[in-house]
Amino acid sequence: MDNLNWEEIKSGNKEAFRMLFDEYYSSLCLYANSIINDLELSQDVVSDCFVTIWEKKSTIQIKTSLKNYLLLTVRNSIYSYLRSPESRKVNSEAAFVKLENTPFEEYDLEKDETLVQIYHLIEQLPEQRRLIFELATFRGKTYKEIAETLGISVNTVNKQMSRAYHFLRVKLLKDNFIFWVFFRKIRFF
Repeated sequence: MDNLNWEEIKSGNKEAFRMLFDEYYSSLCLYANSIINDLELSQDVVSDCFVTIWEKKSTIQIKTSLKNYLLLTVRNSIYSYLRSPESRKVNSEAAFVKLENTPFEEYDLEKDETLVQIYHLIEQLPEQRRLIFELATFRGKTYKEIAETLGISVNTVNKQMSRAYHFLRVKLLKDNFIFWVFFRKIRFF
């Protein structure tokens, strides 16, 4: 997507906007989550950015690339959130440090292609399994903490995590074993 497509969006072309959303939403969520370490909140921040962009499309002037504009918009939204009273949900101090130490100009949305594929697979998990997986992987909760939070047994958490990993392993092996190795070695956000 380039700045020529931005002209179509500015003129109200919903399909062009949908293509922009589809192309960048997941990567922007991963970027936001790498800073605030809360996937659901990251999705909200990015969704709000897209709503604002659509509402203000006729007045927005993009002077750099569209990707940089999107990253800057998400970054500014994160700053606004961290300054708001609702920010008690996240470790604001750590998030500010990450924001300061992560120049958005150097962030490459395309490098997250593997993570985006994993993210889409995670979204395919059954609801409870996905929630358990996200709490363990994205938020660093122990199985015991997850069990207490959800009112289930530690054994259930263990089984659901095992099934989630099995699902991801099978799906990722179909495409490329390296994805699975990569996934196992990284600690998400």
